[in-house]
Amino acid sequence: MDLDNENKTQFQTVEELMMTPAPEFNDVMRCVFKIKDYEIEVYFYLLDHPGSAIAEVSESLKKDRSSIQRSLQTLMDKGMIERKFRVLGAGGFTYIYNAVPIEETKLIMNRELNVWYQMMGQLVTNFEKR
Repeated sequence: MDLDNENKTQFQTVEELMMTPAPEFNDVMRCVFKIKDYEIEVYFYLLDHPGSAIAEVSESLKKDRSSIQRSLQTLMDKGMIERKFRVLGAGGFTYIYNAVPIEETKLIMNRELNVWYQMMGQLVTNFEKR
């Protein structure tokens, strides 16, 4: 099952979020981080299952491995998860993934929203009729 074909919900723009009658936390996450629903699903899975490898996430969420890998990379790029190297007993290695705590994610979201709010406020303050 491929995430890209299964769930087409795109991230929202600020304008779309503002027009949403009762936005939910996931709506704000989608907007602030510019991520998709299935990436949010992976993030919350890792919150509940720290130290998971790609195979575990893939099997548990019933998503193909390559889609999970792309989601994990996106979440790492956004600072929402961390990857650690783990040596296996048979001499191999794997990567395990952990979500950053939800409180840290909320701080990032609030910081980004405050930056946007200040930028919009500055535009209004500096507006002059032409």
